[in-house]
Amino acid sequence: MNLYIAMAVGFFVASLSDWLFMGVLFHDSYMAYPEVWRDAKDERGRILIAQAFSAMTSMGFVLLAAKLQIVRVESAIALAAMIWVTGPLPLLLGNHLFIKLDPKVTLGHAIGWLVKLSLMGCVTGLLL
Repeated sequence: MNLYIAMAVGFFVASLSDWLFMGVLFHDSYMAYPEVWRDAKDERGRILIAQAFSAMTSMGFVLLAAKLQIVRVESAIALAAMIWVTGPLPLLLGNHLFIKLDPKVTLGHAIGWLVKLSLMGCVTGLLL
């Protein structure tokens, strides 16, 4: 049961983190290159799909931590940092090299991923 609670709470904190770091922080910087972004119609549908991906991240993190028997907050945060360094950070930096993005957008997304994963680590360590 704790597994499912950790997934749900992890998804909730991840959603808040996404909203702050990928929606609010540096919001004006997204329009530095407006041609990069799709038009805003049906943005709600895309946000819902993005949230489904965030749920996948939460489920995957909790299941990986459980499989590795990580039950301490410190270990779960270390796992979060390792995932960030091997996945989202290189992807975001590589994308920044080839996609015209304001550096603040890339920075916000990178920090957002670190915070999201760290919060999931805290939740997982506390609830497993």
